[in-house]
Amino acid sequence: MENTTNNAAYMLRARDIYKSFQDVEVLKGISLDVCRGEVLSIIGPSGSGKSTLLRCLNRLETIDKGSIEVKGEFLVQNDASGFAEYAPDGKARKILSCMGMVFQQFNLFPHMTVLENLMEAPVQVKKQTRDEIRPVAEELLRKVGLYEKRDAYPSRLSGGQQQRVAIARALAMKPDIMLFDEPTSALDPELTVEVLKTMRGLAAEHMTMVVVTHEMTFARDVSNQVIFMADGVIVEQGKPAKLFGNPQEERTKAFLGNMLK
Repeated sequence: MENTTNNAAYMLRARDIYKSFQDVEVLKGISLDVCRGEVLSIIGPSGSGKSTLLRCLNRLETIDKGSIEVKGEFLVQNDASGFAEYAPDGKARKILSCMGMVFQQFNLFPHMTVLENLMEAPVQVKKQTRDEIRPVAEELLRKVGLYEKRDAYPSRLSGGQQQRVAIARALAMKPDIMLFDEPTSALDPELTVEVLKTMRGLAAEHMTMVVVTHEMTFARDVSNQVIFMADGVIVEQGKPAKLFGNPQEERTKAFLGNMLK
């Protein structure tokens, strides 16, 4: 496998991604680029393949064909037969370590306090001591406005607070890229606001982010670029002002017409 590319400005590149589950083709040749410090929002109807694409980017799902490149290193690319071949496990783990992920469900450890939730992965994965990671974890809780909840258990938090803890937990691993899979879809509208505020703060700090979302205002106001997906393909993509203000494709117009009523 070829190892690197010269496109240093790109944090994440995907080319011609194909993915099927049994006989159902879910991704049909998806390509995208994300530069350092950019926010890419992926929008589209349910079942369009958005979440599957995100899970493929960090190998929660394996692809059938195509290439994924992270910070100039190939996680996967086609072999001589035209099928996806992944980097060896050690190298793949190193490449994937620079990506953090936030899911629809918060997935916090219920038996651990908020602070312990943040400290667990750096201790177990990066072999940091608790004394090393504690000040970092506490600062991250301040960042998401939850320092006063550091000794609480997840069951004592609102959904919005739990999701902000999940974001802080991902940040504790010091990722270069953050992936968000519909992080507000399980929340009531008033709790959605506090999570989006946290994400806007990360964008303002130029964190590289790929966000699958139904929050059109966030996608329009915060993104550097927006992709509209339907039926496993990218129907339209571009700057948010153009895609929201003057969509070219009928599928895009119909979708935005429904979402922005």
